[in-house]
Amino acid sequence: MTRTTHLLAALVLLAACGKKPEAPKAEVPVTPAPTAEAPAPEPTATIELGRAIGSDKRVLAPLATFKVRDTIYASVTGSNVPADQKLVASWTHESGQTVKVDTAAAAGQTEFHITKKTPWPTGKYKVSLATTGGKALGEKEFSVAK
Repeated sequence: MTRTTHLLAALVLLAACGKKPEAPKAEVPVTPAPTAEAPAPEPTATIELGRAIGSDKRVLAPLATFKVRDTIYASVTGSNVPADQKLVASWTHESGQTVKVDTAAAAGQTEFHITKKTPWPTGKYKVSLATTGGKALGEKEFSVAK
């Protein structure tokens, strides 16, 4: 049996010697996946309302309730508004009536205001802010009381 074992071992060695060595595999260069550009940050805005603004266009004393003879100011700080767009302020009464729509540049601090020669009707109002591209940026509710 040892003879058979030796013969078998010799055959295995012979078969192994007859094998051709494998060619080294060429390394495939790894190409990084294209990175998608990060989306532009969303435009945002903060709105403060008051009876007066300073030279920096900021409200001096924020308010939520105004008197019937007040000029009402909205101080807006916009961020990430595309350069080709402006801010649009839409002032409306609770009845749905539009009081005023105004447009201004979006750079830095912006001021909008409404004024009336006759007393304001009492009730609830809001100012809605958007870009000229239609992106809503927020709204602020306020009221007018005697």
